[in-house]
Amino acid sequence: MNSVLASSGSHGQYVRLIAFGELSRFAMAPALYLSVLHYASPDKRTKLNELWHFVPFILFFICMVPVVFGYKPLLLGSQLLPHLLAKILEFIIVFMIKGQLLVYWLLSWFQLKRHRQNIELVNSDVAPVSLNWLRQLLLGIGLMILLFFADSLHLTVAISPWAYFLGSLFTCYFLLAQREVYPFEEPELEEIEHLINVPVKSSKQRLANREVDMLKARLSALMENEKVYLDPELDLPTLASQMHISIHDLSYLLNEGFEMNFFRFVNTYRVQEAKQLMSSEKYRHLNILGIAYSAGFNSKSTFNTAFKREAGVSPSQFIQQIKEGGITIPTV
Repeated sequence: MNSVLASSGSHGQYVRLIAFGELSRFAMAPALYLSVLHYASPDKRTKLNELWHFVPFILFFICMVPVVFGYKPLLLGSQLLPHLLAKILEFIIVFMIKGQLLVYWLLSWFQLKRHRQNIELVNSDVAPVSLNWLRQLLLGIGLMILLFFADSLHLTVAISPWAYFLGSLFTCYFLLAQREVYPFEEPELEEIEHLINVPVKSSKQRLANREVDMLKARLSALMENEKVYLDPELDLPTLASQMHISIHDLSYLLNEGFEMNFFRFVNTYRVQEAKQLMSSEKYRHLNILGIAYSAGFNSKSTFNTAFKREAGVSPSQFIQQIKEGGITIPTV
């Protein structure tokens, strides 16, 4: 907006509007990062130690308050500083805006990457809670940042309004469509929060070796006899409740006893189930999506990813191998 006013020569008539626009720049980047944290964290409460991200905004706000009321800013353009020093300070502020955007974009990107690892500790189907739409939004914002840095191309003014408009529609739609990432009760959320922030591998031994062996046998029996993995909504708290152990103990058991996270452990059973269904004449009428749902998967993308990781080939390639006689068809 400010660049449009400047290019049209109207900036002198809208000084207060420009001041508010400049203020928002210092708030947008940390607000974006804290929004990503909000979605990716089981604990939705705002922490006081997160408010320091808005220190640059507060300092710039103090400097720009006089402009809002029709006066010169406290430092820039006033007689309090020599002209050269004021110009240097102005350059630093502009540089800080661009640097802040880049730093918080990178922090948001790495937080989303960490989020994918975290949800595999708790969920057996990560597609609905992977926040891929937020990743795509960050890619769009990254493009805008590149345009912001490339002022010499003079593309920003022409492209930015439409990009912001389409980005707003995109964001609003997925904000409404996004399901809760951690839909658990408060005690479970506290355990999951601790599980995410204190990785099981780095914690002290929670269970004795004998206890690990005993629980491994119980868990294997539960998976093989009752086939609880066929529940597409199965998650770590649910399985822990069925095992009558704590969430943290179950996570420890999976990591130490099976050397897998929850996502990999459950979907290994589902892939084996899918292989049996594909290899049986009885279920030959089902297509790949039908096989996926029958094996407990809730999304085709998760099924394809898990199947290829476990089998080394895609589901369609596996079926083709069966048709060519490369795989023996067992009786189910």
